[in-house]
Amino acid sequence: MTLAVSSESAAKTKIAIRKTIIQKREALGGLEKDEKNLAIAQRLFCMDEFKKSKTVFCFLSTSFEVQTERIIRESLWLGKQVLVPLLDPRGENLQTSRLPSMDIDFVIGEYGVRQPAPKFQDIVPFSNIDFVVVPGLAFDKFGNRVGYGGGFYDKFFKKITRNVSRVAVSYDFQLFNLVPHSDLDEPVHFLITETKALRCRDISGVEV
Repeated sequence: MTLAVSSESAAKTKIAIRKTIIQKREALGGLEKDEKNLAIAQRLFCMDEFKKSKTVFCFLSTSFEVQTERIIRESLWLGKQVLVPLLDPRGENLQTSRLPSMDIDFVIGEYGVRQPAPKFQDIVPFSNIDFVVVPGLAFDKFGNRVGYGGGFYDKFFKKITRNVSRVAVSYDFQLFNLVPHSDLDEPVHFLITETKALRCRDISGVEV
């Protein structure tokens, strides 16, 4: 999909993108969605960056997002440490909690995001993370990302080192030729969909 965006219309364009993608995600049938989720997970598992990683940070998916439970369970089975996001009650920052298992109690936190129940929360520093799986609504080949508007992952990316692999998982229809972005937005390094795995590069062809 092609997108021509001026700086003046960027905010409105992001709103339109979010609405369009949310509608498309909601229209996915159960079987089709399961097939796409499996293909995405398998492509991610083939990445050398994933194979070499020791600490994986992965979001806990909502029902309409690319499902991450398979990714989390495989990471745990491989002996990797898995961290998941916690949003503080003021909605300003993202923290990371170690996840011992998927077979624990979860609660719905800020913005409808699932997180470990308080007794299972184990806050740990960002320093050991070497592989990040992030959500989003739209992406382009340059690694630009349209999220849900909170800016949590942009702030999070600024707190971790640049050599940490940032991987966005999405469906094919979430990929655009270009999405609106600013200097405050932090790009991802890889895009994984049900049909492709892309290494993002900036406009000059340099890896982001």
